[in-house]
Amino acid sequence: MRSIFKRIKRETGQSTIIIALAIVVLCGVAALVVDTGMAYVEKGQLQTAADAAALAAAHDLPSVSTAKNTAIRYAEKNGIEPGHTTPTTPYNGDAKRVEVVVTATVNYTFARLLGIDSQEVSARAVAEKTGVSGGPFGYAIFSGSKNSRLGLFSSSLTVNGSVHGNEEVMMNGSSMTINGNVEAVGKFSTAGSQITVTGTAQGSTATAHGSNINITTLLPVAATNIDMPDLSATALAEAQANGTFYTGNKLYNGSSIDVDNTVYVDGRLTVAGSTFKGVGMLVATGNIQLNGSCIEASSSASVCIYSTNGNIQINGSNIRIDGVLYAPNGSIQVNGSNIVINGRVIGKEVQLNGSSITVNATSGDTDFLPGEIVRLVE
Repeated sequence: MRSIFKRIKRETGQSTIIIALAIVVLCGVAALVVDTGMAYVEKGQLQTAADAAALAAAHDLPSVSTAKNTAIRYAEKNGIEPGHTTPTTPYNGDAKRVEVVVTATVNYTFARLLGIDSQEVSARAVAEKTGVSGGPFGYAIFSGSKNSRLGLFSSSLTVNGSVHGNEEVMMNGSSMTINGNVEAVGKFSTAGSQITVTGTAQGSTATAHGSNINITTLLPVAATNIDMPDLSATALAEAQANGTFYTGNKLYNGSSIDVDNTVYVDGRLTVAGSTFKGVGMLVATGNIQLNGSCIEASSSASVCIYSTNGNIQINGSNIRIDGVLYAPNGSIQVNGSNIVINGRVIGKEVQLNGSSITVNATSGDTDFLPGEIVRLVE
């Protein structure tokens, strides 16, 4: 009997050791899951703060002191404690770049049982200030996709200005006139009748098929790829500063829109029968739908209708639109008849379908462009 009690006592002691070890293991797992998760969330918040601070600071370059103060101020607005932001400019010798590093201390809960009280986490961002000139805004119609064809499928199409596609350009229709050049990084081709290009039509291959094709010069040389600038950070900062930032979908119907202060809509946008005044941008993060018989601008206006991540679509007949259409990450579709666009059509993908479509590009169309833009580079 005594030996039985000794055995039970011995096994109880072993169980206590096993339970103690299990508790240590469980604490370690909890520390790994909970505390590491806290550090991960904090890291994401720090990155958001660093990005915002770097972009804001870049606006004030090349003034070193102003840019640094702006970075610190914007970091604090995003929850970074004073003294935990380190802005550096010039960055790597470049006076148009600024680096922002932000840090924070994550206090652990379960890891304290293992002797680990806290962890220092950090994030960094580098932004630059660059000029905006030419590029896609030098064309009446521009398609930036390197994988999709720029298709001009229309009857009675008139384009007063040049055309560029970062892939193939195809003109397939009747009574089409381009008063300018046509540039394709891929192949250029025609199929139809009464097609005129008053300048040079070039592509990796350049062929003209159809009847009554009048092209001044066919050049079998690929054009150069042209990147599309991201204007969204500049537009967002301006709208937030001026109180013209809106969350949710927005409709303008028969109203007058002042774009001297850029309007930024975080959502979808619908514009119908409205009038623009001023020089600036009407921006939406989602799709933009243009309806109505007339979306016009005053004689002194220069307007960009800009979807940062969505598509722009025009449907209907007898429509006039004054302004530049810009969708660098989406498509622009023009469907209908008797459509006049006094401006430019610039998108990742562009499709012109219908009849009696006119695009008139003039030198004043791009007055809305900022002299310089800011963007994240690291």
